[in-house]
Amino acid sequence: MTLDDLEPRIRPLVDALNRTGVVRTFSSCEGHYEPHEQTLVDRTFGFVKFVPVDGGTEQAVESFLGALLARFKARHGLMPIHLLGYKLFTPLDEESVETSFVLELRPFNRFDPPAVKRSDTDRAIERLVRLMP
Repeated sequence: MTLDDLEPRIRPLVDALNRTGVVRTFSSCEGHYEPHEQTLVDRTFGFVKFVPVDGGTEQAVESFLGALLARFKARHGLMPIHLLGYKLFTPLDEESVETSFVLELRPFNRFDPPAVKRSDTDRAIERLVRLMP
C-alpha cells in the first residue's frame, strides 16, 4: 500500500496507527455504502490491516489493540459502529499460514441510509485517531 493508494477518509487512521511505533499497516478501506459502490466483495465497512513493526512482536500488537478497543468503548460508549479488532489467519499454501491484525469499523444498522453509515464511520475514525498515543 503506497500513500497515493490510501482512500482519504481512512487515511487519518492509517497514519495514526503507523505513528504508534507498534504496527505497520498494509491494507485499508474507508467503507463504501452507496448502492453503485457495491461489488461481489462486501465493502460495507471500513478496515485497516496491519502487522507488527519490524522487530516488534504480536504480543505488543495484541496489547495495543486490546487497550485501544477498551479506551474507545470507555470514552464513547455505545456508538452506531461495531469496532472490532482481531487476528487474521490467511493460508498461503498447504503448509503456510500468514498472520496479521485487523481493525474493523462496521455500521451497527445495515438498514441505515448510506449517508448515515458514512457519517457514523467517519466519526468513529476521528475518535479513534484522537485515542492514539
